Amino acid sequence: MFRVAIVGRPNVGKSSLFNRIIGKRKAIVEDIPGVTRDRIVSTAEWRGVPFELVDTGGYLEGDDDKFAPYLRKQIEKELDLSDLFIFVVDGKEGLTQADRDVADILRKTEKPVIVAVNKIDNPQQEDRIYEFYELGFDEVFPVSSIQKYGVADLLDEVVSHIPDYEVEASQEEIEEKKEDSDVIKVAIVGKPNAGKSSLLNAILGEERAVVSNIPGTTRDVVDTLFEWNGHRFLFLDTAGLRKKSKVDYGIEFFSVGRTLDALKKADVVVHVIDAKEGATEQDTKIAHLIQKYSKPAVIVINKIDTLPQRKEVLNRVRNQVRERLYFLPYAPIVMTSAKQKKGIKQLLQEIIEVYNQAWKRVGTGQLNRAIQQIMSLRQPPAYRGKPLKIYYGTQLEGKPPCFLLFVNYPEGFKEHYVRFLENNLREILGFEKAPIKLIFRARESRY
Repeated sequence: MFRVAIVGRPNVGKSSLFNRIIGKRKAIVEDIPGVTRDRIVSTAEWRGVPFELVDTGGYLEGDDDKFAPYLRKQIEKELDLSDLFIFVVDGKEGLTQADRDVADILRKTEKPVIVAVNKIDNPQQEDRIYEFYELGFDEVFPVSSIQKYGVADLLDEVVSHIPDYEVEASQEEIEEKKEDSDVIKVAIVGKPNAGKSSLLNAILGEERAVVSNIPGTTRDVVDTLFEWNGHRFLFLDTAGLRKKSKVDYGIEFFSVGRTLDALKKADVVVHVIDAKEGATEQDTKIAHLIQKYSKPAVIVINKIDTLPQRKEVLNRVRNQVRERLYFLPYAPIVMTSAKQKKGIKQLLQEIIEVYNQAWKRVGTGQLNRAIQQIMSLRQPPAYRGKPLKIYYGTQLEGKPPCFLLFVNYPEGFKEHYVRFLENNLREILGFEKAPIKLIFRARESRY
């Protein structure tokens, strides 16, 4: 039977999640670090798919706890026995060095790792998960084992890794999945009243979404299929994202949650900004969400018909947006007027180009030649008096493009040099309009 191990440092809620998944209180739950000393194994089932679930003791660094060596041994045994790991971290406490230590252990295996950020009780707390992407794993899910929040999505991801799971799906579901594979999913996001629904209507050429100048008119995500020049799009016109202080619990609270869900599922995000206001503080926060989820994006400056049609005015607005959203250098900017249907064709062309780059793959030889070229331009700074080296790299599966670099000291590569590598790899390899992700791993384990 497919074996899934729940791992993590002490007191992050592993046993609570274990109990939630198996549907009964089999593991001891107590708010004292290290309560679970032995591995507990039970059979779980999700969507008719059975699997073996293991609750491990918390991983303890050092020997200050007499059980620490034993717990380490238990987890390292699971590296061989288990097929997938649910790596539980604490969303309230945030990322710790102990979490990084566990991540280093898990990276010894090439088996899938899903990060479950526990103690996230509602959509408004989901921004707590972003720092955990630093651990280097692609799948990061917000969950609350107590409130049941996000557990279903987590389990959907777990069973998707189980062999023959797809065979259990009906032929109709398989056909639907095949049909959806060539559809570009586009989330239209932005603060309220930026013109998202008007832009969608301009694209579709009909009044498909409700348009109003009252902020918050769109309360739900409207999925709309559209075909253009042989390309199929699924547009998700979403409710505007307001400042947290202005969101009351109720309809709008859930609209924000659905917007974030649409953003996470999208292949490309279209961030709509009001030309008259330029990029505001709220636009910056929305753009940070796009960055944290590593989403390919197109920035749309809408309502240019409200500005004087002079080149210097339009350039000033474009420059202001680019400067404010400097952390999305890969996202192309398109200026549109939904009212006059200007810029719509260019927007669709950019969405297609961004999507294609996000799916692009490069050969290992091409990647490593690019790395050598970049390092010849600027060597990384020394780390503890020793030169940093990149031995070789390879592109991992999935999107956005993710590159695994084998180096001598992963911790020595600081943010400024990582950004230098990213920007140059984008330019050399043809990812100018797509985000890329770099993961640094020691070539030989030092544990």
